[in-house]
Amino acid sequence: MRKILPLVLFAFLVPCAARDLYWQPLDSLLGGDRSLAEQTLTAMWGVDPQLWPDWIDPAALYVPTAQDRLLIVRQPMHAPCGQYRFTIFGPVTIERRRDNLGDFCAGKIGVVAAPGRDWPDLQVDEGRLPDPQGVWQRVDQRVRWHDGRWWRQLAP
Repeated sequence: MRKILPLVLFAFLVPCAARDLYWQPLDSLLGGDRSLAEQTLTAMWGVDPQLWPDWIDPAALYVPTAQDRLLIVRQPMHAPCGQYRFTIFGPVTIERRRDNLGDFCAGKIGVVAAPGRDWPDLQVDEGRLPDPQGVWQRVDQRVRWHDGRWWRQLAP
């Protein structure tokens, strides 16, 4: 019983659904999220998803917040910054749209609980940024959305 109680409390405190917190194909997304996610790939692969190569394996992740969910879209990259570009879209607004909150180029992205905050932090790993000499260096970072932008967290 003691093991079940924390899970039950968590279920009531966080608005999770069965489709949250796992990577899923774009055709399984809800409402306008599929179209929004596909738009992130059109510059590289064209406007018709039927013509995209099978190996690109685009996927999306729903991340619960206190009020709704973020949508993170994973796109394959052919750039020195990392293996994927992750585009983060905010919760659905009153106007029934999602705002683009930015991109991270990395090998993987994770969700980290941020106690006392409405949104979790994101752990961006295996990303690369150029140093002042222009040499690409690996940079792992934990970021937090605050005051309209992503801030690097030096300590949890």
